[in-house]
Amino acid sequence: MICNKLHINMTKCCFIHFRPKAMNPTNDQDTPPHNLTIDDFPIKKVSDTKFLGVIIDENLSWNAHLTALRRKLGHAASTLHKIRDNVPIYLRKDLYHTLYESHLTYCISVWGGAPLSRTARIWTSQKQCLRLLFGDKEAFLDKFRTCARARPICNQLLGKAFYTREHTKPLFNQNKILTLRNLYAYHMYMELCKILKLRDPMKMFEQFTLSQRKQTLLIHNAPAENFVSRSTRLWNIITPKLKLSDYSYKIGSVKNSLKKMFLKLQDSNDPVTWTSDDFNVEKLEL
Repeated sequence: MICNKLHINMTKCCFIHFRPKAMNPTNDQDTPPHNLTIDDFPIKKVSDTKFLGVIIDENLSWNAHLTALRRKLGHAASTLHKIRDNVPIYLRKDLYHTLYESHLTYCISVWGGAPLSRTARIWTSQKQCLRLLFGDKEAFLDKFRTCARARPICNQLLGKAFYTREHTKPLFNQNKILTLRNLYAYHMYMELCKILKLRDPMKMFEQFTLSQRKQTLLIHNAPAENFVSRSTRLWNIITPKLKLSDYSYKIGSVKNSLKKMFLKLQDSNDPVTWTSDDFNVEKLEL
């Protein structure tokens, strides 16, 4: 750093003592305090901090990042709702990818593996955005017309269907948009695809073990809740379906084929209600 004439901003320096609850169930009182210094300047200890746009917490639960992401997605959905009637219909999908999905998929391979109970609010936010941008606006506004003069007398008696929210599965399939769980699998596979083909970064490539019997498959070690384990399992399931014989494939063609497979998976089951099979990668078909 001296040779490059760089210096550390000590006011922004901090450190985190990582202690996932599943791996370290000890009480905080049993943990001795950590005092770190650089040139006698104390480094403050924090429970979470932002690194390259991702909020990392000491328990690696991603709760802080998911909370901030949901707030950001809410602002994006609100912006899309305001400009919806002022843009052509054919531009709405582009605006969704630009203003909403760009935030949703940022580093999704890092936090997307969080338990479904934690990512449920993000999934709800995505469905809400689809309703605001592509849904039936007249049917939505009709729910607020409670005045007797605004509703014919024959329609005053409201049934159960009136209070039911618009189903989002047709909106996803009509506009060819991937759901949160399928986006996670899609991006994780594509990141591993680039790592194995380009062998870059080399440190990440060295984390994977190529099979000696079939070079396009990976050896799956003991299951773990990390990127290497999950992406290895995903790679061994999807690669035979894509019929990749070696690593000379074009990344663009793999990306297009994989997205078509996920869109087909979403549209292959119940046309209205979401089911577990809509996110089951083992049922992907080319």
